[in-house]
Amino acid sequence: MPILLFQLLNRFTARSWRVPALVLAAAFVLGWVLIAVFEAPGAEIKSPLGYVWYFIVSGTTTGYGDLSPETAGGRLGGVLIIGSGVTAGLVLFAELTLWMSKGRIMKANGRAQLHHRGHIVVVGYDRDGLRSIIGQLRADREFAKTAVVAVFRHGELSGENPDPDLYDVVESGSTAFDRACVKDARTVLVVGRGDDETVRVMLQVAAYLRRHGDPAVHLLAGLRDGGRRAEIADALALIGQDAEPVDIDDPAVVADSIRNPGVSAIYHNLASTLDTDGTLYRVNVPEGAGEWSRLDVAIFLLRRGSTLLAVGESHRPNARFRLSAAPDETIRGGQALAVVAPERPDVPWHELP
Repeated sequence: MPILLFQLLNRFTARSWRVPALVLAAAFVLGWVLIAVFEAPGAEIKSPLGYVWYFIVSGTTTGYGDLSPETAGGRLGGVLIIGSGVTAGLVLFAELTLWMSKGRIMKANGRAQLHHRGHIVVVGYDRDGLRSIIGQLRADREFAKTAVVAVFRHGELSGENPDPDLYDVVESGSTAFDRACVKDARTVLVVGRGDDETVRVMLQVAAYLRRHGDPAVHLLAGLRDGGRRAEIADALALIGQDAEPVDIDDPAVVADSIRNPGVSAIYHNLASTLDTDGTLYRVNVPEGAGEWSRLDVAIFLLRRGSTLLAVGESHRPNARFRLSAAPDETIRGGQALAVVAPERPDVPWHELP
């Protein structure tokens, strides 16, 4: 029996906060007994609320004096309360402070368990690239407060997270996906040190999600080698239908793909088209050629095997091109067009109605 009691006591006191907590609990009970026994009947300090208030005030040595024991036995209980507060209370407060500091350090170093939902996970850490993507995302009000978690590999981050206000970090390891809450994420972007590594890591992510019920998580594979885009896209299709390739070197494209699942396929198809079926040409509309609706110009070009992609504001070399059409937008002489065609188009402007 003594051995069992010793083992039980040792297990309870194994954690440093338990001993001072036990001392405070014992002082609370013993002080209550002494005050309840020796103080006069009906004394406010004997009521449950009055005693709890007296215990807190005396244990923290605040000493308001609004409640105090009048008898020797009651005062002995007060001495126990004050003594336990000065010793065990301070130790317990120090342990609490240390625990909070340890939690902050673990989070800053990527070893803490996070509790995000509907967030964005980036597997692979490049500070400049990550900051650029987040900057693009934050410009959208819908994503202004969306949490971002970066899972970093050995050697990608030394020391604490340099941007704790922008994103959280998780150190790679066997529990990294659990700590990063991958199964509860909105989007997972995988960025390997090479495209082959990206495919391997994406396979790990897909397997992890299948083990957790295959939740609807948007998967993006950040690619670096544009020449292997089709090959990598085929490999991703074998992993899962929801895994999309995206050009990791363009933060704006990555941000668009995160905000709008499926859009990266449009960028991919456009790039593939320009690589094989057509070329992007800039065509200047002659000064004074006329003015037409953008829709009429687009239809006119389509009938001649060309696709209107964007409209530039002028003939200047650095003119800004606009992809989206404004309501009732017109195209006039002096502007420029971005056109996809098999060869440079020769537009008969005089035939436009």
